[in-house]
Amino acid sequence: MPTMIVGSGMSLCGTINSCNRLIVEGTIDATLDNCQHMIVGETGVFRGDASTENADVYGRLEGQLIVRKRLLVRATGQVSGTITYGEIEIECGGKLSGDINVQDGLTAVSPGEQLA
Repeated sequence: MPTMIVGSGMSLCGTINSCNRLIVEGTIDATLDNCQHMIVGETGVFRGDASTENADVYGRLEGQLIVRKRLLVRATGQVSGTITYGEIEIECGGKLSGDINVQDGLTAVSPGEQLA
């Protein structure tokens, strides 16, 4: 599967059916159905629905996100919407808001709640 790059200053709207790696430095309003690795750069904005194995967010991601393995929100990253993940890491300064759920269904964190 190919790598897809949306460079800074570029915009894309539509459906992405599959890719090995998606790198977002511009703006995407789309549905992403099957991706191995999604990287949203500091200048990148992804709005829509995304399903991926791993996500690394330096920029903004808004919408419904399903990360089957690892979600990494970097210090400059902002993720909002309905988020489901296998495991998560949030660097100091990273922001996460919305309806947050662990994929296995054992633990769910709602906005305003904290894990013990």
